[in-house]
Amino acid sequence: MKITNIKIQHIKSPKNKLRAFATITIDNSLVITDFQIFDSVKGLFINMPNKKMPDGSWKDTVFSIDADFDSYIKNTILRAYEDECAMMSF
Repeated sequence: MKITNIKIQHIKSPKNKLRAFATITIDNSLVITDFQIFDSVKGLFINMPNKKMPDGSWKDTVFSIDADFDSYIKNTILRAYEDECAMMSF
């Protein structure tokens, strides 16, 4: 499987560590929305799409069962986010 499109939606005035949302398309066939891009003391990281449960906990609604594919998704999103940030600073 291959990511064939990525859209980044920046948060205009971030009030916390959330910097953007990402939407990916896989093999021009499947769209997955609401990846969250956070900035922390250790650097940028990606949260998978999730929802808040009635008990207040959070549950991923999309997840990869293959660690390599999980890394591929997250690294591709981070690279796209960093590329867009670099282009915006010119």
